[in-house]
Amino acid sequence: MRQLLLRIPDDLHRRLAARAQREGVSINALANKVLSAAAPPPPPSDDDIDVRRLELREKARDLGVLVESPAPSVPPAQFVRALKDTEGVGPVVDELWADGR
Repeated sequence: MRQLLLRIPDDLHRRLAARAQREGVSINALANKVLSAAAPPPPPSDDDIDVRRLELREKARDLGVLVESPAPSVPPAQFVRALKDTEGVGPVVDELWADGR
């Protein structure tokens, strides 16, 4: 993590300190929030959408707002049967999707 040393007017520092106190956070946390809002990351490209999705999940988990529901357990025989029943479907669905159907 990098550090950023800023020289700011005393009045601005007082206002930041007051706001941080009102919000119950440190001045550093408030500064990070304000700077992040002022310089948001670029939108993800198609190449890194999976990385972005994982980052968002981690952020949501860190904030305590991620809701994860565990998948119900499936007996091994049922799992194998489902795999066999859907074998070869992937390419067909991909083709239909590409055709706009």
